[in-house]
Amino acid sequence: MAVAPAQSLSNSDTIRNVGRVLPWLAEFPESPDRSRFTPDCLLRSPDRENRRAVTELERNLGERHRSINAAVITMLDKLRAEVEAAPQGTVMDPDGVGVQAFEETEEYFRSECDELGAIRGALEHSGGSGEHGKEIFRELDRLEDLLSQIVQRCQDIRWRLMINDGALAPTTGKTFASGAELVSSLTSD
Repeated sequence: MAVAPAQSLSNSDTIRNVGRVLPWLAEFPESPDRSRFTPDCLLRSPDRENRRAVTELERNLGERHRSINAAVITMLDKLRAEVEAAPQGTVMDPDGVGVQAFEETEEYFRSECDELGAIRGALEHSGGSGEHGKEIFRELDRLEDLLSQIVQRCQDIRWRLMINDGALAPTTGKTFASGAELVSSLTSD
């Protein structure tokens, strides 16, 4: 099966670039108030200061959800559609850099979920929804759900790439009738 080189390069670059840009798009904007959102700081803050920090955190979580949902999910859905629509026989990630970028992206979003879990734990430890209100926990739930969806979409794209490109990879030419035959050939070489 012939591979369309121009198509391969274009898809490969797109896949690689999307995989690398997603964590950047989803980063929390740096701000001087960011340190108030760590679990330790939430637990040590005086009540009034803590309420202000929780209110600010709630607002930031909502903004982050909106921006990630608009940018990252849309980009992943478009890339998945392109991967699905690629002509049969097209190598989409010849050097594996795109697959690696998506693995790193998945790990980034998993660590973001862990960070949100730590914030949730600190909020629960310091009074829970009775002290901080249900809204902050709703925002945490929404954002955690969104980040989990991103991880799932990245995994889906990564696996599609690996399966597609693996199916197109040249074979060794040998086939084996059984596992024992395979093991025998490995030990005889």
